Amino acid sequence: MRRLALVVVAALVGEVRAQPATPVRVAVVCQEEGRTKACPTFLLGILDAHLVLLNAPRASADVVVYATANEVALVDRVHLRFVSNVDGAPPVIEVEAELDTRTDDDAQRARLEAAFLRGIALIVGARYPDAVRVTLSAPAGLPITPLDTTPWGFALSFGGSGSQTERYTSLFGYAELIVSRVTRRSRLEGTVGVSTTVTRQPALVADDGSVLSLDAEQWNIGAGLVGAWLRDDTWSFGGAVRLSRDDPKGQFRYAQSTRVGVEWDLYPADDPRGNRLAVLYSAGYQVEGYNIRNEIGERSARYPVHSLVASGTLRRDTLGLGLSLSAGSQLDAPWRRYHVTASPFVELRLGGHVDVDLSLSITKRELPGPDPDAIDPSDYALTSRLSYAEPLALDGSLNVTIHWDRTNAARNDRFSDI
Repeated sequence: MRRLALVVVAALVGEVRAQPATPVRVAVVCQEEGRTKACPTFLLGILDAHLVLLNAPRASADVVVYATANEVALVDRVHLRFVSNVDGAPPVIEVEAELDTRTDDDAQRARLEAAFLRGIALIVGARYPDAVRVTLSAPAGLPITPLDTTPWGFALSFGGSGSQTERYTSLFGYAELIVSRVTRRSRLEGTVGVSTTVTRQPALVADDGSVLSLDAEQWNIGAGLVGAWLRDDTWSFGGAVRLSRDDPKGQFRYAQSTRVGVEWDLYPADDPRGNRLAVLYSAGYQVEGYNIRNEIGERSARYPVHSLVASGTLRRDTLGLGLSLSAGSQLDAPWRRYHVTASPFVELRLGGHVDVDLSLSITKRELPGPDPDAIDPSDYALTSRLSYAEPLALDGSLNVTIHWDRTNAARNDRFSDI
């Protein structure tokens, strides 16, 4: 009986092994055909050219390929989405190919076939590993020697707004220069910036004949240095030093802040999609000089500070959506100076050298306001600058950045919130 059982098992195994391999059944679904013959003509021709693939209806297919061609100028951007039920293969694979509508059919099909095979190879390889061979070749023009790279980057950011009527003029502008050095384990960034606002409008004439000017000019200059060192993909340490100065009508004659902190991150510093979720705690020391005495009699102040910031960004291609939540206070007297801020933002990348950022900020705060006895009520330029102590503030911004990036391809977003 034992010998008979072994004979039966051996016969069954031999029968299974003797069964011929069957092609991977593929169904092609054209969602947007575009201007070329990519779907269905080229895709069906590619299936016929490979014996391991077989065109099949959706009901019996191992793989369904959804093809969408988006018209972008003179190019059809074909998106291929492979949905598979083959064991061991990814359930969804997405690849893209750009087909120049000005070239001939052979060139278009060759470019489409290269993208199609990149996607279908993962599925065929899961069923028949020996049926797939991968070859990497150098593209035309690629130098055989390593390229010189640099961790240094430079960015110039600027923007402005204005309005003009017969009697009223309002102009605002800013510029910022950023120099950075970024590697996989460290980040150093220095910033110098200036902003200015000019307002011209008709003066007020009082009953006694005195004239009250409503013109105003204001400016701010600042500089900062931020550094971070990564212990691993989760924890990093760093600090920042910042200096600033306002015009004589502004809040600060001078302001200096020094902070050190620790940050926890969910994603690696070089997350390939640029996603980010971080919590940063920092503490330091603030030194301030005021143009106007505040309501508690200070012309200057020195005090310890600390803050907690949680921020996250989700990216898809050139679009980033994010939210930052922060809270901070004077360490030894939190009831005297504190703030709580929520800031949603949108980031859009236009080409290789232009970025556009749109943000909104809502802040609840408490800090000593100006001493009413130190304010000249006839000084309009000064009176119009006292909003810094208002308990609730809503700010919005639109920024354009032109940048020339380092070439070492390193990404490091640590301590960008400090």
